[in-house]
Amino acid sequence: MTALAVSTALLTGCGSKPADATAGAGPTTPAATGPDASPSPTPSATPSASPSPTASASPSASASPSATAGKSAKPSPTATPSAARSTGAKPAEPAQKASSPAAAPAPVPAPVPAAAAPPAPTQKPGPVAPPPPPAPPTPHVPPLQSSCKPSYPQPNEPKEAVGTALTTAAGQPRTLNLSNGGTDRLPALPVNLVKAIAWQESGWQSGILACDGGIGTMQIMPATVSWMNGKFATTSDPNTLAGNVQLGAQLLDWLVAYYGDSSFGGKYDLSPDPATGKTPLLDLVIAAYNAGAGKVHYNTVTDPVTGAVSGSPEIPNPSYVANVKSLMSSAPWTKATG
Repeated sequence: MTALAVSTALLTGCGSKPADATAGAGPTTPAATGPDASPSPTPSATPSASPSPTASASPSASASPSATAGKSAKPSPTATPSAARSTGAKPAEPAQKASSPAAAPAPVPAPVPAAAAPPAPTQKPGPVAPPPPPAPPTPHVPPLQSSCKPSYPQPNEPKEAVGTALTTAAGQPRTLNLSNGGTDRLPALPVNLVKAIAWQESGWQSGILACDGGIGTMQIMPATVSWMNGKFATTSDPNTLAGNVQLGAQLLDWLVAYYGDSSFGGKYDLSPDPATGKTPLLDLVIAAYNAGAGKVHYNTVTDPVTGAVSGSPEIPNPSYVANVKSLMSSAPWTKATG
């Protein structure tokens, strides 16, 4: 009986040892043997082996492959490489590099610069054609509107001959020689424009001489003769019918080129604008023929966004322009020659 009691006591003491060792395990206490205390050669499906942010942020998770192992327990040599292969994480990488790509912060988009305000409309560049000579101190007054009685140093040609000469001069395309060595090729002038100017200036009187020096049908001023002959390489005589109307048509051509180049982008169209019905280039040409180009201006502005051109004319003789345009429509010379 005594031997049996001793054996029983010994067996009871051995059975309580693992429980005490597990509860109070310390650095000097050896780990108990058995399947629960041994580190597993392969990682278990616990949060410590998962690539989740929680597992990556915990430094002890990668060092302790088993949740039940004590502090003195060491992982198996094959435990860490197995975990790295199964999760894709490198054992020596910092925690932030082993985190999931989905957890990376979204890139901050670069700031979009604000659209710049369109620049204000700017003045167009100067004319391509050379500038006109200085305007005379006093504008030319057609003899029919002057209080000074004109003279007739030579007889008037028949109205039919004058009309024919005007038609011929208007229908000639001309080449204008520019001061920079270039040339401007000009289209034929509207016949009614040339005839209306001649009717307004002289009433188609080829032999008339105005008190201010205007000569013949087109009332050519003496300074205009050498100027136009130089620009168009001609030798027209203002005292002949053909030469006089030629010089007048050349002056109209020069004015078309001057204002067309400086204010209308090289366009020489004298017809009315389809949208507005206005004739800005024609008005400038008519006004400058009488008052001089130095006194007639067209201030243009181009919108840099739309490219639209707007302008306002400076015309000192609007009644003269209105009379000539009225004559272009009514054509009173048809009755005089009919």
